[in-house]
Amino acid sequence: MAVGGVIGFWVLLTGTPAQAAVSESAFPAIQLRQELRPQEKAISSNQVAIMQYNTGHRSEAVRMWQAHAEKGDAEAQFTLGVLYHRGDGGLAKDMIEAVHWYRKAAEQGHVIAQYNMGILCATGNGLARDHGAATEWWRMAALQGHAEAQFNLGLFYAEGTGVNQDPSEAVKWWGMAAKQGLAAAQFNLGLMYMKGEGIDENQDEAVRLWRLSANQGFTQAITVLKVLQLDE
Repeated sequence: MAVGGVIGFWVLLTGTPAQAAVSESAFPAIQLRQELRPQEKAISSNQVAIMQYNTGHRSEAVRMWQAHAEKGDAEAQFTLGVLYHRGDGGLAKDMIEAVHWYRKAAEQGHVIAQYNMGILCATGNGLARDHGAATEWWRMAALQGHAEAQFNLGLFYAEGTGVNQDPSEAVKWWGMAAKQGLAAAQFNLGLMYMKGEGIDENQDEAVRLWRLSANQGFTQAITVLKVLQLDE
């Protein structure tokens, strides 16, 4: 039975700081913390900036982020990257500046900045396209447990983009992302089990993974399961 090919790489994580402050799924790096760390005697400067932004004082928030970014604060550097990327907070859209600040944050280990750098390198947005560099940025993020980075790294190994093609490495990274519940990874890993690529063929495991993916509403998994039911 033909079930199609793997699903392509995940999208760039962007949004606005205002959205970030109220959503755990967007910009976890700049969301408001539920409580201060023990060593903090007062509200953090990043929290103040988010509050300023969310209450309409965006220029003041941007000034605060710029000041802290220049001092080497990775969270502020990432936030400036977002603002330049989107042309938000009174800043004109500028992908060169966005890359500059994402890179600064990524070099300090900021996981979402590392992921975004991988996307920008892979697409050639704001800098020259470089699949090898994209792979390395995603690897850094993937090793910190970033599911979408794990997924994209798996795709590059499956296709041989930026790295030597290695189905077993694709299975490894998709397996990590699938365990975190990423529906696209569950679907792609199911394909590998069904075809016996990079891992021993196991149709039962393929179906199990597709059901997990389909339960999250992933269209391709739903379609494949419908085909399997017709084939029975």
